[in-house]
This record gives sequence, C-alpha cells and structure tokens, in this order.
Amino acid sequence: MVRKKDRGRPRKDEESRSADRQALVNATVAILREGGAGAFSARSVAERAGVALGSVYTQFDSLEALRLEANAVTMRLLRNTLASALAAHSQGSTEDRLLCLADAYIAFADKHHNAWAALFESRTIEPPAEIAADISALFSVLEEVLRDSGCLREREIPVMAKALWSSVHGMVYLGNLGALGPVGPQDVRPMIEALIRTVVRGLSHSN
Repeated sequence: MVRKKDRGRPRKDEESRSADRQALVNATVAILREGGAGAFSARSVAERAGVALGSVYTQFDSLEALRLEANAVTMRLLRNTLASALAAHSQGSTEDRLLCLADAYIAFADKHHNAWAALFESRTIEPPAEIAADISALFSVLEEVLRDSGCLREREIPVMAKALWSSVHGMVYLGNLGALGPVGPQDVRPMIEALIRTVVRGLSHSN
C-alpha cells in the first residue's frame, strides 16, 4: 500500500509553535503598552509578532484568552513593583506601609497607563489557573501588611484587602480618567491618605 503524501504546509514542531505563542504574547504586551486595549486586534498582533493571522486562533481559544495572558505580564510587573516598594518600608507602621503601596500603585498607573487600564477591560471568560494565581499573588502583597498589623482575624484579611484595593483603585482610576467632575489627579493622593488613616484608626480601636 502506498502512503499518500501530506498536502499543504508541513506542521510546525513543538518548539516553533511555542515560539509563535510567546511572540504573540510579547506582541500583545507591546501593543497594550503603546496603544491600550483600543489598539489590540488579531491583525495588529499577528503583524507585530511576524506570524500568520490564523496563528492567533490556532494558539489561543480566543482573542480574550490572548489578552488575559498579556495582562498577566503586566500584573506580575505590578506585583514586583509593589513588593519592592514594601520591602523598602519593611520597618514602617501599618499606615506607612499601606501608603507606600498606594504611592507605588499611583506611580505604576501613571508610568504604565495604557497597559494598566487594559487590565480592567471587561472579560467574558474565567482566567486559567496560572493567571488566577497571578491575581492572588498580587493581593497577597496587601494581605501581608494587614496580617502583620495583628488587627484582623485571618478570614477577614482577604475581604479587607479587596475592599482597600477596590477603594484605592477606584480613586486612581477616576483621577486618571477625570470622569467624576470635581475629582482630579491632584485629589487622589489626599483622598487615599484620608481613607488609609481612617481604616488604620478603625482597626486599632477594634483590637
């Protein structure tokens, strides 16, 4: 029996496919940093990565899945930035350490504005396990400070971390967008400081 020859292009080996996938992630990261979510499309990514347009959909289940992987790169950079800031204030009070995290977050949002804003684009799929772990690792930096304060029970720490982060993020986001009338960029730091001082005072009195 004579075997028929395979038609079409030869299949890429695993190493080449892996290289294409990484090139697509790298291209998406660059596009999001330069132009934000509005500049992100299958064509722009493929052209930037130097691969065929179809590679986007053979490597990823959807464009959103690709964007999530690129966002994970930004999240890891943000976590490292926050961790470095915290390490430099390891001997400070709870209030000082929370403020240093807030300042690092404000600076990151300003420096990496497009990629930072792209983190909060709506999504319709659940992040895969490794990206969910990146999200947890990001919150763990804040949880560490709350845990060291000794003012919260263990089960309360994740809730307070999310509440604080959501409040600080909301202020930074609105300040960046200028979307809340009287709230501008110059108001963000004083508002965050007032919030953190009030929270820390409340935690101290509850102990």
